[in-house]
Amino acid sequence: MLEIKSDRLFSATSSLIISIVLIIIGIFLISFKGVLYYQLVQIFTLAILFLSIKQFVNFFLGKNKEKNINFAKCFLNLIFCLILSLFKNIPLSILPLVFGGYLFINGLVKLINYIILLKNKTIGRLFELISSLFYFIISIPMILSPIKNINSIIFLLGWYFVLLGVNYLTDFITFIIPKKWKNRIIRNFRISLPAFIEAIIPFTVLNEINYLIDKESYDNPFVFEEKKENDKADMEVIVHTSDCGFNRMGHVDLYYQGKVISYGNYDDSSVRLFEMIGDGVIFTADRKKYIPFCIEHSKKTLFVFGLKLTDTQKKNVTKELDKLFSQLVEWKPPYVEALAKSKKVKKEQYNDYASILYQNTGAKFYKFNSGRFQKYFVLGSNCCRLADLIIGKSGIDLLKMNGIITPGTYYEYLNREFQKKNSIVISRNIYNQKATNKQSIIKKNFN
Repeated sequence: MLEIKSDRLFSATSSLIISIVLIIIGIFLISFKGVLYYQLVQIFTLAILFLSIKQFVNFFLGKNKEKNINFAKCFLNLIFCLILSLFKNIPLSILPLVFGGYLFINGLVKLINYIILLKNKTIGRLFELISSLFYFIISIPMILSPIKNINSIIFLLGWYFVLLGVNYLTDFITFIIPKKWKNRIIRNFRISLPAFIEAIIPFTVLNEINYLIDKESYDNPFVFEEKKENDKADMEVIVHTSDCGFNRMGHVDLYYQGKVISYGNYDDSSVRLFEMIGDGVIFTADRKKYIPFCIEHSKKTLFVFGLKLTDTQKKNVTKELDKLFSQLVEWKPPYVEALAKSKKVKKEQYNDYASILYQNTGAKFYKFNSGRFQKYFVLGSNCCRLADLIIGKSGIDLLKMNGIITPGTYYEYLNREFQKKNSIVISRNIYNQKATNKQSIIKKNFN
């Protein structure tokens, strides 16, 4: 087991250093705006030029022939440098185009959310429409006139770096202040990385874990279970990831009061728009059956964080779940429907996820008859939004702090909270198929 104290000290020191670096970068961007950006582009161009010339010289002198240097790649690097030198406005327009495109996509997401909420006649749809228009109004001028907006973009980017640095400084401060004040700071101030970056965090961590498992030995075993306290967790947040398809982006489940609670578009007949939209379905399953199913059948890696709740928090979470389940009606997967009509049903004929899950775990499925979760949308009413609705009652309210949250947002936040002494995250476990194949021991908090 890792030494939590040294791990916590390293995380605290890292947060302080990152905070200082980010704030300094932000101040420079705010102060110098486009001038600094243009100089950085020039330095980048010169660096590529120097590297390309060095590779060409080594190639012609025969020093690197044994390394199979790609002559075409060196030539393309030189052409790239030439283009940047002759057309200096191109690098200046890249940042506004990227930033404007990112905001435009956010506007589309908000617009789709509005349409879904409008069809479901759900409260809060007007805010989604206003947010969508706001993103479009800001993003379109950036895309159409990138050069004109370069200083404004860098100015905003500078403030983003400053706020992100202050966020890391806040994390550092939480190591040395009482828990009650820490929770108040976290709930009222948090700036996260952009959603598209946090989305790939689980997959990135998975690659690192696979590497460490491959390198583990008797003297240097990989740690699958870590605890700060001997107390039993009251709730678990389960973050999924895999190296296949959309599973790379992750998924979030909850485990509470003896059952796993999961939300997604599990009705294949309702799925459309590249599996991004479908009927919202909740299932509950037994943890002992569900986790082996995920790692053996779905080939997933699970990061399981245990939360210790107060009596008031448990009461609030239970109340929210009761309210949520009052909106549900039972739904039967295709296999269950076929089984009700005839006992001579072959399992292999039903390969949709819901049917396979039922066959292996006996999970129970439900659909919403009202509310915003009637329709699932991967960038809106998704697993993270539903999880946040419930977890928010425990003091972790990421949605209000970040706007768009991903499984990576939860992983990054909970992993950092585990390093802290007085947080409600008291355990961290990893379940991995590769570890199972190597007969590594995976322990469980709940028996």
